[in-house]
Amino acid sequence: MNKDLLRLYLIASSKSFKNPLKDLEEAFKAGVTCFQLREKGQGIKTGDELVNFAHDVKVLCQKYDIPFIINDDVELAIKVEADGIHLGQDDIDPADLPSFFDDKIVGLSVGNLSELKSSNLSKVSYLGTGPVFLTTSKDDAGDAIGLSGLEAVAKNTELPLVAIGGINISNYKECLSHGADGISVISVITQSDNIEQTVTQLLK
Repeated sequence: MNKDLLRLYLIASSKSFKNPLKDLEEAFKAGVTCFQLREKGQGIKTGDELVNFAHDVKVLCQKYDIPFIINDDVELAIKVEADGIHLGQDDIDPADLPSFFDDKIVGLSVGNLSELKSSNLSKVSYLGTGPVFLTTSKDDAGDAIGLSGLEAVAKNTELPLVAIGGINISNYKECLSHGADGISVISVITQSDNIEQTVTQLLK
């Protein structure tokens, strides 16, 4: 995949924003380059409500020419014909994905060098590596690997790589200088009082 699409990768659920579709559009308009719908946690949408929301988000992504990725949910990704899926180490093996994903974007979380070496990357389009810094946005994120951990993974793969975990305006450039092609963020945008300004700063 084009690594430039990972430059500013936003992850959010339907509960991440006060006005999800309005706020997402503001972020997309300001320059977000990729979006992942990660519908996990309390009070999330399920069933038809989730499918309808995902469809609405997909329309927004298409409007701004942004890849629409679904986290972990194979059935939902197929149902809404998403542009791709992102998988964790404990999810389905990328090699076992249905044929629908043969020409889609497939992301894989790789927390460290040993996970990289033990992962089947035959169908993987890009890697998500971290948490680089401590994060409170993801309950199961694990220990921070630091910039050295990020760099170690980056130096041992040809795949595009997006850094994740505790990334904000003050530290994102360090991720880019230690091998990441882009940064993946949640709270720095979803909790921003000025989404447009935050996105603009993260793209500098």
